Amino acid sequence: MNVRWSALILGAALVMASCSRKAEPAKAETHVEETEDERQPPEDEIAQDCLAFVRATKILPQPAGGDCPGCSREGSEVLAFRELRMDRVSCSASSCEIAVTLRAAFNPAPAGTMTGGLTAWISQEQRLEYLNGHPPQGDQLYRVKIIYKRTGAAWRAIEFDKADPQSQ
Repeated sequence: MNVRWSALILGAALVMASCSRKAEPAKAETHVEETEDERQPPEDEIAQDCLAFVRATKILPQPAGGDCPGCSREGSEVLAFRELRMDRVSCSASSCEIAVTLRAAFNPAPAGTMTGGLTAWISQEQRLEYLNGHPPQGDQLYRVKIIYKRTGAAWRAIEFDKADPQSQ
């Protein structure tokens, strides 16, 4: 009877140990996955936000006769997005500051008014060249700091600013 009792206790102990070992790692893995996914905006979201920011740099054509109420105000894209490099990521529980370097090239466009997106990053000389029909040649680098805020489970870009070149 002692052998049966010992076998029963040993079997129960093995089952309990087996169950507890399986349950603990599963909880730990789930917790790790959640924190890794939520601690900063996903890279593809950052890339999409950067692409949209570059594409928001527009040239609005000047109407030939001055005022043109029926003319399209959509404009043409000034820059063609080439590449994104993430330089620095600094996050807290509810916000992230991400420094990136964007590489873009000027598209040809008609004369007009440059607006939106990276306009503040483009030097006055380059703007004048561009507006006179001579887009600067080659790729241009723009250092940008993006501030993200978390709302619920989602991250949202709330500010684009010039990145401090010293922090790169």
